[in-house]
Amino acid sequence: MAGLVESARAFAPAGEPERIVIRPRAVDEEQFTVVLEGDRYRVRGIKPERWVRQTDFTNDEAVGFLADRLAKLGVEDKLVALGAEPGVEVIIGGDDGWVFDWEPTIDTGAGVMGPRGTDLRLEGR
Repeated sequence: MAGLVESARAFAPAGEPERIVIRPRAVDEEQFTVVLEGDRYRVRGIKPERWVRQTDFTNDEAVGFLADRLAKLGVEDKLVALGAEPGVEVIIGGDDGWVFDWEPTIDTGAGVMGPRGTDLRLEGR
């Protein structure tokens, strides 16, 4: 049996190794876009849309965490640069996106931490 296998391998064409190509994302490539649509703004991007889908909106801590992530990504800065006013409607996603009233004055950081599952920034809303 070993002789048959050795013979078959000798006459088989040499296989070509698989070439793996890795194309990293460009450093300056935008991770999201913000566009003014009438009197509201639409945010599109893989990360913000995924984060909103993953958020449990019944949990204030999760909502605060989402706000922190969006601010860190630069969504809030982009809204300010485009002239967004507090309370303006912001949609994250496409036609079935999530609608928010934008409040840029919410502070972030450890000083606003409360009991687990809550976010003191959202008290009294």
